[in-house]
Amino acid sequence: MRYCYLLFFVLFTALVSAESYRGFLLTKDGFQLTGYLNVLQYAPGGNIITFTNDFGDEYHIHPFLVSGFGFNYQGESMRFVSRQHEGMWYFLQEEVRGKSISLFRLPRGGGRWVDDSMLRLFTVPPPEYYLEYGQGEFLAVPRSGYKRNLRDFLAEASPGLAKKIGSKGYRYRDLHAIIVEFNERSSRKRRRL
Repeated sequence: MRYCYLLFFVLFTALVSAESYRGFLLTKDGFQLTGYLNVLQYAPGGNIITFTNDFGDEYHIHPFLVSGFGFNYQGESMRFVSRQHEGMWYFLQEEVRGKSISLFRLPRGGGRWVDDSMLRLFTVPPPEYYLEYGQGEFLAVPRSGYKRNLRDFLAEASPGLAKKIGSKGYRYRDLHAIIVEFNERSSRKRRRL
């Protein structure tokens, strides 16, 4: 009888942790496939998403196969794009969308839909934040050395903002605000021209 309770407990915890979210996959050719996104996991080649289509077929989708995916999580719209960095493919969460620069973030285990336990096995963990600019150009922003990287990156386009990097309100944890400010400054410059 004890084994029945144990089996019930194991099955119940497996079902609770395997919560699905209604969403879509965006294919490379621009089509949307609807279904349920179950869990995003890290793997040796980057990360993968488990997707169940509307017919009930389950797939493990690698980022190089699709352009991205999206779903709603606790009332918030979550959008992800697939990008390659240093030979590994990742799904990156859209944090700030801008005309000049967009900020993306590597998903971490904040929600029940992310399994980042494999990240601990990486000898050099991937950077948490990434910038996208120009025609799909991509820049990783690692925590160590972010001041130098960001100052060099912003120096030509916004020297005033580049000088502020590292001071109060312009630190690594303030990347959202820095990118929003940069996009506002660049849109003001465009209007004057």
